[in-house]
Amino acid sequence: MKTFEERYTAWLDGALPEAEKAAFECEHPDLFGEREQVNALRALLREQLRAPQLSHPGFFNSELLKKIERDQVAASKSKPRHPWLGLPRLAWVGLGSALATAAMVLAFIPHKKADPDDYVAEIKKLQTSEPGVTVTVDAKKGVTIIKIDGLEKVPPEKELQAGGEGNGGRREGRNEKVPPERELK
Repeated sequence: MKTFEERYTAWLDGALPEAEKAAFECEHPDLFGEREQVNALRALLREQLRAPQLSHPGFFNSELLKKIERDQVAASKSKPRHPWLGLPRLAWVGLGSALATAAMVLAFIPHKKADPDDYVAEIKKLQTSEPGVTVTVDAKKGVTIIKIDGLEKVPPEKELQAGGEGNGGRREGRNEKVPPERELK
């Protein structure tokens, strides 16, 4: 359905089909006077407002085209060549960030290899459940000595093993002789 403005404009211009024109005129009989006024105004404007004749129309057209070209060139020069967030700029920013991160890692992380002389073992807690057993620690640069006094001597034929919980470090049922190449001297 067309709006009133569309139908009114088409009626004034004479572009409304006959069936719609008759229906529109029946709905709005007071508009006949306006139609004659609009037609008189059109004729007056056509008569009074004519385009001036140019003495040199070719020169005018060429000057107009030159002005348009100058405006287009000026507009293209005033635009920034690369947007702030263009793909090449983002790639350079990413590469710069990666290099800065690598430089910070290399600068702030110590890369000195540990000397065996710098190694000192730290004993946090010494505890024994045997009465009369004393433990002393002598920590020097490069050497940590733990002295345990008050234990029974271990026979040479018994193999020394790091033990588990409950049996005091001894393994039950293993009374084998230590081979000569593994004996402590």
